[in-house]
Amino acid sequence: MPRPSFGNPVDGLINPFGTPAGGGFRVTARFGQIDADHSTPHQGVDIGNGACFAPILAMADGRVTMARKLGNANVVRIAHPQFPGYESGYAHLDAIEVELNSPVERGDRIGTLGKTGATACHLHMGMKLDGVEIDGWPLLEQNQETDMLKGTLISRIVNRQTTMVGDGTRLRPSPGTAEPPLAAYAAGVVFVPDFLVEGGLANGSRRWYGGWGTTERGTEFGYISESVLTPLTPIEAGNT
Repeated sequence: MPRPSFGNPVDGLINPFGTPAGGGFRVTARFGQIDADHSTPHQGVDIGNGACFAPILAMADGRVTMARKLGNANVVRIAHPQFPGYESGYAHLDAIEVELNSPVERGDRIGTLGKTGATACHLHMGMKLDGVEIDGWPLLEQNQETDMLKGTLISRIVNRQTTMVGDGTRLRPSPGTAEPPLAAYAAGVVFVPDFLVEGGLANGSRRWYGGWGTTERGTEFGYISESVLTPLTPIEAGNT
């Protein structure tokens, strides 16, 4: 069976360039992360926007297998028969808007962003395969490695940002310098990349960061040469 594709559990892109669409959602804790907030490997992906009550959406068609408080957190889980063995999870909801065993379609509201069982508003996005927690981030449609993602030696970046060091920094449609840029930015603009890839040579470097950028056409995926960016730094927590 091909790898399943799930929609975003929030409205809009997650973790794109600058201020994200759909309420500013970004990843604040990756799957398997261990830090001050997670003493054991994190069993999901935390997504936040620093505010409560935004709608939470079903990531695919399915049937609700849980809609209740689990510990101190409001939790919804949905089984997806079209993807045998997969069950998506949504934790820390403020309100639950579905009932046990009810059918849902992809994009249906199932609740609202909250902080039940947590210290700040965020969504703990979980994914199980045959009852085992797995990383759901690569399964989101916006993160599938399709024709959008180019280059070689691809590695994923989560919860990191970098800053442009010169005026006119270019966002390009591929990791090289032959094609016209999608946009150009001023020095000091923050870029939140999703991938590190190897591509065409630019300023002595073949390493490029791929991520979402604001262009004249809206929000588009593009590449910026590592040579015109500061080293990656963690995105400060605050809603994990």
